[in-house]
Amino acid sequence: MRRITINALVDIGCLITFIPSFVSGLVLFFVLPSGGGRWSSQTVYLGLARDQWLNMHNYWSLAFSAMLIIHLILHWMYFVNIRKCLKPGSKDTEACEA
Repeated sequence: MRRITINALVDIGCLITFIPSFVSGLVLFFVLPSGGGRWSSQTVYLGLARDQWLNMHNYWSLAFSAMLIIHLILHWMYFVNIRKCLKPGSKDTEACEA
């Protein structure tokens, strides 16, 4: 498989895992905040209790973190050569392509 295809798949995977993590984080922050009082553990939004939203958020965030680590590994040479890549008039364009 070509490197550009792998990068594209990893980037799509990052997007796919980021969206549910972001949405569940918003639900937990705005709709089902912690410390809601006596009945807070029984609060339900879209048929899911707060602890289910929290579990979903944690799992999607772990998956996103794993995809992000893979993304950084694939672009490692860019980070190693970033000073050369950002220098104006750089002749070494091969090291800057990730």
